[in-house]
Amino acid sequence: MDMESIDKKLIFTESDLILLALLSGEKKITELRPATGLSTTSIYNNVKKLIEYGLVEEDRKGSPGNRILRLTEKGQRVASILKMLEEELKPKVVVLKPE
Repeated sequence: MDMESIDKKLIFTESDLILLALLSGEKKITELRPATGLSTTSIYNNVKKLIEYGLVEEDRKGSPGNRILRLTEKGQRVASILKMLEEELKPKVVVLKPE
């Protein structure tokens, strides 16, 4: 696990990480593992909750790992807020130039 995903886990819940990963577009469940750094079990458990809360919808064709997940309209709004929070928490790099 890289440093960035460790830092994110200190601030965001596992469900938040899934919502942030889906903000860039629909993904298969198997694609969420590298995108979030979460275990397959954690992804399945959190996706189930996100579907119940109406934040994520799934295309149930194919095997469970190949199901396509996408944000609902509500999920899009929540993930956008999380993205703003993520941007705000990123360290700002300032390049000092001599005058």
